[in-house]
Amino acid sequence: MGFFYFDESVHPKCKFILGAFAYSEDSLEGPVSDALRHSGLTPGVDEFKSGAYMDDSLEQVSARSFLKSVVCKHCRIGVVVAPDSPRLLIGPEALHGLNKILATASFRSSSHEVFFDRGIFASAGAGQREAEAICDGRPCIFHFEQDSRKILGLQVADLIAHTCATMLLAQLGLVKKTVKAGPNSGYDPDADMPLEFELWAGLRYNFFATGPPPYDTWESQLDFKVDVQSKGLHISSSCDGSIKDAALSRFATMYLGCIH
Repeated sequence: MGFFYFDESVHPKCKFILGAFAYSEDSLEGPVSDALRHSGLTPGVDEFKSGAYMDDSLEQVSARSFLKSVVCKHCRIGVVVAPDSPRLLIGPEALHGLNKILATASFRSSSHEVFFDRGIFASAGAGQREAEAICDGRPCIFHFEQDSRKILGLQVADLIAHTCATMLLAQLGLVKKTVKAGPNSGYDPDADMPLEFELWAGLRYNFFATGPPPYDTWESQLDFKVDVQSKGLHISSSCDGSIKDAALSRFATMYLGCIH
């Protein structure tokens, strides 16, 4: 049994919602529970929230770091971009994105459980009706209006959605923050780098994507790219043109070559 977890990051001032699927061939409950405990949080009681003000909580900062490791070790990522209005459009668009992933990706598991955070659909019943209409025949068991304190994998989806939304905001020119490269980065630890570069570098291997082109067709390392658009990226046709263009520029292809 495989596991999909979906959460969203909402940006009404920029007229988009970015949703993310975190997929694992095994349940994420164990790895996330361990990450929370190592951060001083109690699974089932406390939770990681990307929207929390990190300066006020060392536990949240620690949990973010541990959950990034969970993503790298266990997850594949799908991205869905939709307008912020109507608010509930993200639910059906997420199901279209899921359909795309299921139709194009290879899985070890023959069936999947799919968990959606609260507020993605108007109700659990509405979500089930949409799933029956859009994903009919897919080998999935759907769970709507789930509590991220209890379904711990949703906290990973929350982190991915927030991270990818920040990358999209940077692509739109709306985030211009730098961070220190830090130790074990391959760069001078005190060097400044754009925040979106650090975020991208941490996720770039995990997107649902095609394989890279054959090595004998490369002209340089720059050809070591994979196609995400045809597998792991769904952009609503209702999105503003500038959002579509930025999402395609940021996520449609992913460079996997050397960055040092």
